[in-house]
Amino acid sequence: MRFLLVFAAVLGTALSASAQKTFSTKQPKSLVQLQITLRQRLYLPGEAIEVDIAILNNSGGALTFKPEDGWLDFTVWNMVKPTGEGNPVPKVKPIFINETFTVKHTESARATVDLSTGFDLARHGLYRVQASMVYPGATAAITAEAVTLNVVPGYKLSELEFGLPHAEAGVTPESRKYSLQRITLTEIREMRLYVSVTDPAEETIFRQVRLGRVAGNDAPPTRLDRLSNLHVLHQIDARVFTHTTVSPRGDILLRESYESLGSRPGFKVDDEGRVSVSGGVRRARADDILPLKAEAAPGKPTPAP
Repeated sequence: MRFLLVFAAVLGTALSASAQKTFSTKQPKSLVQLQITLRQRLYLPGEAIEVDIAILNNSGGALTFKPEDGWLDFTVWNMVKPTGEGNPVPKVKPIFINETFTVKHTESARATVDLSTGFDLARHGLYRVQASMVYPGATAAITAEAVTLNVVPGYKLSELEFGLPHAEAGVTPESRKYSLQRITLTEIREMRLYVSVTDPAEETIFRQVRLGRVAGNDAPPTRLDRLSNLHVLHQIDARVFTHTTVSPRGDILLRESYESLGSRPGFKVDDEGRVSVSGGVRRARADDILPLKAEAAPGKPTPAP
């Protein structure tokens, strides 16, 4: 498993009404409160597990948090038994917010971290996640209410083994595999589509790529282009289809949507191995990811797309 430390922090300057509702449901145990929530309950092995962190400060003064203070800590258990804490999952890397910020009295702060960067959660099973924090002047660590998640196998729709391009002459190219998988998120009643990038034996997961919501039992067509990028065309609504291109590294290179004109859109491949969509009308959406247009050299026009 390759781990990559990823974090994002969004700090609020005022306590929102929703945060007040969340924190007012229980009698506070401390003047400073910590809460963690998951964006979903089911995950594929190797998928980023985003944990939202919320801090509410009613201490009477401003609190400053610095990365070097190690104020945030996570503990994860593999729940091998129905009761009890289970077996602790070894920590691979510390999880922290890599910036200094201050929370004023009666204000809140929010951040998001990726739990999979700090713990090996590649095995299927039920996991219990606990977070704690310390702050200046605290006599003991504050513990958030634990949350649970399930790492599950996806339903495999298709798979395709391929060799990485640009191998040196006489050198056998490295082989990898794309697997198109689907899971059903029961808590939000949504089926979600993924592309898994692994080694051929699926022992090493290079990336789990979320393609988004998929309609019904759609079996999306896939194509491999001349650069070993995978193209997927999946249905997200009654007449809307999304074309996504995923690189061998697991990066999303392109995402665009098409509306059907009666029949389902499909793929076409030109003589140079370039893959495009045929049979639909392009519709712009807010989540589009389009390739940047190359700038023309001085005195030369920019090629038409």
